[in-house]
Amino acid sequence: MTKKIYYRDMDLDPGFIFRIQKCPLTHDYFVHSHDFSELVVILEGSAVHVIEGREYPVSAGQVFLIHEDVAHGYRDVNNIQYVNVMFHRDQLLQLSELKCLPGFQALFYIEPFYRKEMNFKGMLTLEPEQLAKVSGMLDSILEEAERKEEGYRLMIRTCFSALVATLSRYYSANSGGEENKALRIGEAVTFIEEHFLEPITLDQLAEAAYLSKRQFCRVFARNYQTTPIDYIIRRRLDYSCTLLRDDAVSVQQAAMESGFSDQNYYARQFKKVFRCTPTEYRERQKLLHS
Repeated sequence: MTKKIYYRDMDLDPGFIFRIQKCPLTHDYFVHSHDFSELVVILEGSAVHVIEGREYPVSAGQVFLIHEDVAHGYRDVNNIQYVNVMFHRDQLLQLSELKCLPGFQALFYIEPFYRKEMNFKGMLTLEPEQLAKVSGMLDSILEEAERKEEGYRLMIRTCFSALVATLSRYYSANSGGEENKALRIGEAVTFIEEHFLEPITLDQLAEAAYLSKRQFCRVFARNYQTTPIDYIIRRRLDYSCTLLRDDAVSVQQAAMESGFSDQNYYARQFKKVFRCTPTEYRERQKLLHS
């Protein structure tokens, strides 16, 4: 039976689920899962990483993400030293700039899908100089987490975002370009992030990912828990909320500037997501900030 590890049993604050540890692994580690995400950077040594019953050799320089509720463990451990970063994705990966990096989408969302479902082995492998830089960034985060000086949470969020951006760059540079399915799909998702205010079709996205529309929708839904079209709609709605906070912008303007040509359709989608009309949302915002 797979053991489940919960963040509440690790003495972590629900408002800031984060822990970092650098440690050697001198023996096999039991298969387990957890209700948070885990970023692993192998610094030295080698082992066999068991994920959902599949086995993958890992060694120095390799970086991989384990999502919540994914069973994994280690066997055939050979003098491994690694850094383990445990975090909650919704708390620490919300910068819109990160979502516009194809390597970020591939490493943190798409690659784990291919690893589990299609035996895809495109995990990030760092070159020695890249590993040295990443190791230094991890040491800075570790120092902040240990000292817990004033503002340490802000510093950890900032340093962690920089680490994720650096790893995302390395993934794009190191991971095989057009041959990497995860990266191609990541490029399609970043296309959405950069052009969601413009007309976008499934044909465009599937073509960018080198997949059929059916395959693209399946992979997308598996990783983002929604359809590509609903993802686009939500991005437009979120953007419209920023416009609605400005009294000089009418509801009709907010709809049009957010990519909705039909105001009635915009209002229906807005109420479906936010449980209120755009006008009601605006009034609530006024009360919150009065």
